[in-house]
Amino acid sequence: MPAVERQLVSALAHSLHAQNPKIVVISKNAEAIVKSLKEVYPTQVSIEAHSTLVTAESAAHADADGLIIDQAINEILENVDELEKFVKLALKLLKYNGVAIIRQDLSQSKDSKKVAKLTDLFDVYRTEIEGKTTGFAFYSTTEVEDSIHAHQNWLDFIWSLKKSEFEKVEGNTITFRDFLDKTQYTDTGIYAYEWIFGENFISPGGWDENLRVIRRFGDVKAGQLCLDIGVGIGGGARQFAKEFGARVLGVDLSANMLSVALERVQKEKDTRISYAICDALHYNFDENSFDYVFSRDCIQHIPDTAALFKRIFHILKPGGKVLITMYGVGYGTLSEKFKTYVQQRQYYLKNLKEIEQLAKSAGFTNIVTENMTERFKEILGEERARVEDNKAEFLSKFSQKEYDSLVNGWNDKLQYIADDNHNWNCFMAQKPL
Repeated sequence: MPAVERQLVSALAHSLHAQNPKIVVISKNAEAIVKSLKEVYPTQVSIEAHSTLVTAESAAHADADGLIIDQAINEILENVDELEKFVKLALKLLKYNGVAIIRQDLSQSKDSKKVAKLTDLFDVYRTEIEGKTTGFAFYSTTEVEDSIHAHQNWLDFIWSLKKSEFEKVEGNTITFRDFLDKTQYTDTGIYAYEWIFGENFISPGGWDENLRVIRRFGDVKAGQLCLDIGVGIGGGARQFAKEFGARVLGVDLSANMLSVALERVQKEKDTRISYAICDALHYNFDENSFDYVFSRDCIQHIPDTAALFKRIFHILKPGGKVLITMYGVGYGTLSEKFKTYVQQRQYYLKNLKEIEQLAKSAGFTNIVTENMTERFKEILGEERARVEDNKAEFLSKFSQKEYDSLVNGWNDKLQYIADDNHNWNCFMAQKPL
């Protein structure tokens, strides 16, 4: 079974659990995919194959459990209207809860944001079908492994989606991924953060601070596997690989940030690094598969910390380590301004005692927690001074509005710290052998 077809079928099997499924294939290479499907589903599977979207559209009747679309949208990648028609066709072909696997190589696209734009379309597109608000529940955007290792191409993608019914949503953001990309992690916001924190970093302290944190893992061996949750634009993942020789899977729910990381790894060609756009709380990583799980200032976005810790415990190898820095809440009386800030950012903050208890409940041992807020205060002051001292350079690249937002944000955070509302916490633990 050829490697690419194997991964496509594996992606479908990962999410499709129907008995005796009907599967529709749309691909010029449909024969090879059908052969692969029959090896995975040797009995009681119905397969309908089409070489083009046109022939599939003429036969569409909303009864497929699974859908594999391989390299079928090359000709319409720059046409938004046609892409929306494509999504509507994919929805039309599937039953509710049916799974769509869409593969598209974007390495020839001149638009470095194309993966973010397609991910956004698949995630937020909604239409009415039989009176129901219908769209795709986004699961993941992953890379074709064969393309990375055999062809040095990190821009060949597989989207995993599920046809679902949704409540009507009012407002500018449809999903939480959409919220991230339209608020905190717009393109302007990302590059402004990077200007402040240093090349490839959008987390406090940049390269130097991140390296200090990573070294807490101790003796990292070349070839070991690390999951980086909230990898952002990829600086931490690339640092982990370059400094220690580790292999890194970096995941983030922000398609805007991952598109930057993907563009850069495509240029650097470091096969130790791969990326996925997904929700780490819901993506089914293999059990006992990672030597390390690392996260910098991300998990405050995740509503269920207990579930996240249990998932991390599940995917770590016995003896594996987890190391996380995160925004946390202090023990002072919370100001109304701080409460509003937390609500607007959609943060879910815990104090150190709560983090330690959740870690124990998940089964971790050798638990170490540390309040690093004083260091955070130092970093905030240093970064505010850097922007203020280089205001002209900053304004040559970004707007006065962006400048004011950042400086006011630093001032607010320093006050939250003074009130013991805003903490910067670190948590490290190990899965027992």
